[in-house]
Amino acid sequence: MKLLNEEQGEKLKEITKKLRQVREQKAIHIEQIAAKILVRPVFLNALEEGNFEDLPEPVYITGFIRRYGDALGLDGTALSQEFGSIACPPTIPQESSNLGNKANIYIPLAVPYILLIVGDSLGLFYLLAPKPAEQNISQSQYSSNSTEQKTLPKPKASPSPSPAASKPKPTPTPKSIEGVKVSLDVQDESWVRVISDGKKVFENTLQKGDKKSFTAKEKLTIRSGNAGAVLVSVNQNKPVPLGSANNPKTVTYTSEVEE
Repeated sequence: MKLLNEEQGEKLKEITKKLRQVREQKAIHIEQIAAKILVRPVFLNALEEGNFEDLPEPVYITGFIRRYGDALGLDGTALSQEFGSIACPPTIPQESSNLGNKANIYIPLAVPYILLIVGDSLGLFYLLAPKPAEQNISQSQYSSNSTEQKTLPKPKASPSPSPAASKPKPTPTPKSIEGVKVSLDVQDESWVRVISDGKKVFENTLQKGDKKSFTAKEKLTIRSGNAGAVLVSVNQNKPVPLGSANNPKTVTYTSEVEE
């Protein structure tokens, strides 16, 4: 993990020092903690020894701290929030700038009146314009043809085709699946990030029992910090684990067409 600034490193050292002191006071081996919170011992050793370059992204570290603190009887949520507030700051929405741009658009008051006058003038010209001579000629020809058709003899009725012959056969249409739909069933705590058609639509830590569904027109990418805890169902197929337990993994799903 590459820390963003020196403040993150100092805060992380302070938190991990406190966790190590409590663990040693209780005479608990680090392997016992790792097995209890389902985190690799190499990550917990890197935390306590300050080898932060061997750790994953800050969002994973926040989860490690919370579970580590809870396993020692501390307030793990409070400890993780101390680090998460400086390592994973919330994004600032950009809607205010868009609103400012919209406010600068100005339309003169006289423009609607000018457009209304032009429209009324065109409509009046269409109503008052004389009909072309060609239209009168075609109407007279139509009336003469109608008169001639009245004197013609009625044609003999042809035998109607049988219902079986006249009924068209239905043409089979291919069954298609438009886009891709992925459903998540979380079996244990795991951080999850979802990118739909190149745009991030979700990023958070899910708990056991959470269920989420996401769709995309062309491509859907799922990344999980604990891939074995996330069951994935693609286009309502049988759910399968995203990957192995306690390991991060990224999988991309694309749209398919079934014949």
